Amino acid sequence: MKRLKGCIKGLAIVEFTLVSWLIFLLIFLILAFGAYIFSLQMVSEATRKAARLATVCYVLDRDNIGAMVVDEIPLVGFSGANLEVAYLDASGGEIASDFEDNFDDIKFVRARATGYGIQLISNLSFLGNNGFLAAPAFETILPAESLGVVRADSDIKNRCPEVI
Repeated sequence: MKRLKGCIKGLAIVEFTLVSWLIFLLIFLILAFGAYIFSLQMVSEATRKAARLATVCYVLDRDNIGAMVVDEIPLVGFSGANLEVAYLDASGGEIASDFEDNFDDIKFVRARATGYGIQLISNLSFLGNNGFLAAPAFETILPAESLGVVRADSDIKNRCPEVI
């Protein structure tokens, strides 16, 4: 009888060993998926903030907007290079240059986040390329507001601070 009890205890250890790896993998997968969803939400929020800043800051400050937004976003590896701000005309075409000459043509502002992904833990390397999952491109389009011009008959511009 004593020997049978020892055998049952040993069987429980073997069963736990066989099942526990699946449970731990499932827990790690849930945590990694949660981190990925959080990062997607933060990238979406970054485009929203960048578009909002672009609608109220002067057009020549568009290169500073990405760095201003990235300072407030808690993501590892997300930089100003991942955010692109563009000014659009009424038909949705991008105004590529001479923003001051084409100022009256600017009707929309677009902020787009591209080239970002999250590196998952190495145990989940079967997801994506060695655990790296690329985030889809996010963009936010808002109607142009003041674009940093306080009054049309004035030279006063609402400049966004330069991030160092």
